[in-house]
Amino acid sequence: GKPPAMLCCMPGVAFVPALLVSWSSAAFIISYVIAVLAGHVEPLVPYISDTGTKPPESGIFGFMINISALLGAITMYIRYLLVEKQNELSHFVRSSCNIFSLCIGLMGCIGMEIVATFQELSVPSVHDIG
Repeated sequence: GKPPAMLCCMPGVAFVPALLVSWSSAAFIISYVIAVLAGHVEPLVPYISDTGTKPPESGIFGFMINISALLGAITMYIRYLLVEKQNELSHFVRSSCNIFSLCIGLMGCIGMEIVATFQELSVPSVHDIG
């Protein structure tokens, strides 16, 4: 049979959430490995932010997490559009709830940008807000 219309409204976007998870995982793993090899953190369960506080890992961590935040924002917007499309057929969720969900997701992405840009040791108060 014919697939539901909502699955066909944006072909090819499924790679974005997968890229988000892959890129974010790589950001954490790469900065962790560099921080451990440089002796900047203990190898057993450091805080994620601790693996990105000193050069060179801080630059790599910040760059990669900023891209993760962008991919997260794109993922949030795609989800918003998919729910809007689904609402055309079934009134799945109130539009105001979908908009609220988009705003919360985007706020999380902005927080991620703040955490990536303001290192924990350099500007802790701003980092903690993010």
